[in-house]
Amino acid sequence: MLERVKAHYRDHEAACTAGLFIAGFLFDTLVVGRIDKLHNIIHQAAYLSLCAFFTGLELRERHGAFTPPERLKTAWRYHAGATHFMLGTLLNIYTLFYFKSASMGVSFIFLLLLAALLAINELKPFESSGTLLRMSLFSLCLVSYFTYLIPTLLGRIGALPFLGSLAAAAACIAALVWRLHVRLPDQREDVRRHVVMPFAAISALFAVLYFAKLIPPVPLSLSEIGIYHEVRREGGRFALTSTRPRWKFWQRGDQDFLARPGDAIYCWVSVFSPTRFQERLEVRWRFREENGWGAPDAIPLPITGGRDEGWRGYTFKARHKPGRWRVEVVTSDGRELGRVHLTVTPDDSTSPRESRIIWR
Repeated sequence: MLERVKAHYRDHEAACTAGLFIAGFLFDTLVVGRIDKLHNIIHQAAYLSLCAFFTGLELRERHGAFTPPERLKTAWRYHAGATHFMLGTLLNIYTLFYFKSASMGVSFIFLLLLAALLAINELKPFESSGTLLRMSLFSLCLVSYFTYLIPTLLGRIGALPFLGSLAAAAACIAALVWRLHVRLPDQREDVRRHVVMPFAAISALFAVLYFAKLIPPVPLSLSEIGIYHEVRREGGRFALTSTRPRWKFWQRGDQDFLARPGDAIYCWVSVFSPTRFQERLEVRWRFREENGWGAPDAIPLPITGGRDEGWRGYTFKARHKPGRWRVEVVTSDGRELGRVHLTVTPDDSTSPRESRIIWR
């Protein structure tokens, strides 16, 4: 049986390595918890360390500076698959965190693109680039790790925590490069091409995306956002009043808002943030004018982290007019955490309207 499995792996190595990448994603979907928990942080650090170790050995093997011991030769054959499994697990954690809730579909598209890239890499015309691609994915995971870890430790987001994240990742790469220079003193150019350049490219990409406000504001995450006719707090829970028909299950609350005189529009949000994390969000209400979205009416929304289900709160708008609206949740450094659209339509009916209470 074992020999059949080994033969299948040898004959279908490209599909197997891509499959292990996807398996890492699915495995961690089931077991990952809060991203700021110590055991998760240590787990990710261990995977990153093993990926760096295996890739470093692979580079040394390419230049004859490493030969696996006889008793480990069979196991060493599967190091690329193991690395792909760990990379899949790590990217699952960061992708789930970036794109949770309504944007979950994006993470699966992202996964499929990466799996396709790994499969292409294992084809004969691309097999020499295996280490380069794995180091690129490792660099992506390393930068993602520190991009959420440093703000979590500092308890805030912003440019300085982000730059500190890149510096911490660069220090790890510098240690790896130093170790490889010791082991491969005559292969500095190859080390630069396979380690330094992929990391530099990933770091530059992250920096551009950050200052363009295109990177999600990790470690914050918008768990829920919706529009309601009323939100009130009762003890430790919130009562959300919705008039949405149950068959419109895809809508987030009363996005087709039927407004009667005296109605206010409530925007409810649930935001996850780590323990002892402080942030001042803004909820921006925009009305669709003839020439585009109008200037925002910004309402501050300070949050405190630590709750497993996320920090919960709401804002409301009593003065509104018929038409299309957009509500954006924005961080203190100007990055958008999430948004919801709604259409306000006057309702002149005086008959009792059907509504239900949703508890949060």
